[in-house]
Amino acid sequence: MEKQFKAKMLFASLFMLGCTMTFVSCSDDDDNNTPPTDVTAASVYGDYTGTMTTATISTTDDSGTEEGDQTGTAVSAKVEGDTIYFDNFPIKDIVMSVVGDETTADQIVEAVGNVSYKIGYTPTVNEAKDSVMLALDPKPLQLSIEIPASSEGEEAQTLDIEVKVSPAEGANYEGKSTNLKFMFSADEVLLGAGDAQISLPNFNQTTFDFNMKKGGK
Repeated sequence: MEKQFKAKMLFASLFMLGCTMTFVSCSDDDDNNTPPTDVTAASVYGDYTGTMTTATISTTDDSGTEEGDQTGTAVSAKVEGDTIYFDNFPIKDIVMSVVGDETTADQIVEAVGNVSYKIGYTPTVNEAKDSVMLALDPKPLQLSIEIPASSEGEEAQTLDIEVKVSPAEGANYEGKSTNLKFMFSADEVLLGAGDAQISLPNFNQTTFDFNMKKGGK
């Protein structure tokens, strides 16, 4: 009789253990199958780090050859209120197009310091609600640089620069990866201010391609 009682107790214990394991397993399955939260326009907001690659489109022939920095320059940005903010926008390629000398360009970039720039956009969440398309609305980039004297006895010159820019299609934020990708181009560089403003001759269109990740390193 005692053996039968112990057998019943053992069976009951195993039954309860099996129920507990089944419950936990089902609970885990439910957690794993929980669909990701749909993205919204506000999902884009946050701090980003990544790289910017540049390419200069040559117009010397019909092929439209591209040359540029394919390794990329480290950049960071903040997205807030449907605007992309740069506290330190890389300007070396633009300055190089004006002065034509890398040593001088480096001196100017160091003297100018950090350049703030912002790009507004209109967000559109896609039908699957897993990404946000961005219609960029970049404004001209305004710079004031001091060009060092080329020889002793000459004075440094201050030059106002306005860079006309246009957006490229395909800018988007992906919810799953939190990657933000966008591109725009510098189409024309204007020198001077007001009525004295002139277009920089022989300037080749330069593209700026950004690949960034929210909270990335």
